[in-house]
Amino acid sequence: MLALSWVAAFVACLGYGVGSVLQSVGARRTAHVAGVSGVALILLQAPYLIGLAADALAFMANVVALQQLPLFLVQSIMTASVGVTAVIASIRGEALSGKDWVSLAVLGSGLVILCVTADPQSAVRVSSTSQWIILASAVLPVLVGLAGLRVPVRSSALVLAGAAGLAWTGVAVASRGVSADQISWALLGQPLLWAIVVQGVIGAIFFALALQRGSVTAVTAVTFMLEMVIPSGIGLWLFGDNVGTGQGPWAVLGFLLAIGGTISLTRFAE
Repeated sequence: MLALSWVAAFVACLGYGVGSVLQSVGARRTAHVAGVSGVALILLQAPYLIGLAADALAFMANVVALQQLPLFLVQSIMTASVGVTAVIASIRGEALSGKDWVSLAVLGSGLVILCVTADPQSAVRVSSTSQWIILASAVLPVLVGLAGLRVPVRSSALVLAGAAGLAWTGVAVASRGVSADQISWALLGQPLLWAIVVQGVIGAIFFALALQRGSVTAVTAVTFMLEMVIPSGIGLWLFGDNVGTGQGPWAVLGFLLAIGGTISLTRFAE
């Protein structure tokens, strides 16, 4: 099971990275069509649909990975998908600068350190009260997002990106919690499953609104930062995620390198 979780984590990373490229290809094919017609046309593009399928596969793999691996590791691997996107961009002919290659090396080094120092363990089943709190926490990104719609445009994008990051933090935490249970129809009654659905939709809405108001690079940097840092802290506190004995300083170094490399490569989210 542990080996499956490791494989699933990197399948998720690859899936999100490839999915981003395919969706970009599909979207650019319809860039000349505006409005609702343009959106409808995007959904008819094979690359875009395959990209969505890759995202769905990546999400399922992410849940499998969280059955045995701590949140700080899985979230770092997941957001490192931007590195996969950068490599694909290079293969497709885009020239990467020296800074880009250094960022990829920093990101890779951080992930290697995290993989070595992480202490894999099964997901801990949380109490019913904690599950309802995680579901109710969806109120926070909604409040932040609504506030973001009322501030000046220059700040609005970052606040909305923060709302999306908070919502997807809820998705990550709920995914770690729900992975402690066997997949069955009983999951439909679990608050954690509905937390994944509700917070996922909230995150997608506010992320789209953020992209309407700001650059992809800035918006993605904010969401990636929140998706990495907050779930990692919650995992250490709520689920007992841990690192190997005496490996704390190395794990912190690996985490910082992973964050730095990921943020430096966010322009490829474009």
